[in-house]
Amino acid sequence: MTYVISDLHGCYDKYKAMLKMLGFGPEDSLYFLGDAIDRGPSGFKILLDMVSRPNVFGILGNHEAMAIDALPGLMRFLREGEDTLSEEELDAIDLWFHNGGEISLAGFLDLSEDQRKRVWDYMNALPLYREAEVGGRRFVLVHGGLGNFSPDKELRDYKRGELTWCRPEPDTAYFPDKLVVVGHTPTQLLYDKAGCLTKAAKFYRTDSFIDIDCGCVFRGGRLGCLCLDTMEEIYI
Repeated sequence: MTYVISDLHGCYDKYKAMLKMLGFGPEDSLYFLGDAIDRGPSGFKILLDMVSRPNVFGILGNHEAMAIDALPGLMRFLREGEDTLSEEELDAIDLWFHNGGEISLAGFLDLSEDQRKRVWDYMNALPLYREAEVGGRRFVLVHGGLGNFSPDKELRDYKRGELTWCRPEPDTAYFPDKLVVVGHTPTQLLYDKAGCLTKAAKFYRTDSFIDIDCGCVFRGGRLGCLCLDTMEEIYI
């Protein structure tokens, strides 16, 4: 079976519980839409687990992107002091910490040198999107959405920020023949077509996209998983 999850934000126990609930094995595939790290304590532990699984396929989230931008300067600061940092590096560090990165930095420093290299290489190799065809359905899998969308625009032409920071609106219309699956925006914070806040920790579905980020790191949130074979929703 083929599954999709997103936005674990350090919730290692929920991640492992979901794999157990699915009976996830070597014949299955799991797409992860990004944001393993930040806000919760075990983000890099999640990434180390994913590195070891050839049937887990990651995508870059905005939190991994922030870590990629901030960590080189932070590590040099820890070795040499603040005077070595550029204004751009300081801005990158400030942005990451403002979005929950401090707890991830502590987790990164707890890793061995070999583990740091493995997760660093893994994050830097994450693609901005993936495409999949399962059960006769075609999917575009991306962290945030397709910012500045045009049906004539090739996926490879989107910029990093357009894919990692975008937040679709309820009336967003993407492709007529492909369903876009996103995370990034907790579904509790989305508005329905009547303009009402959903407040529901469950998938948000339109004809054009599905948001599967159910805010698992937040109070009242859940980890959701979408089975692409059956379109079933599974929750922890």
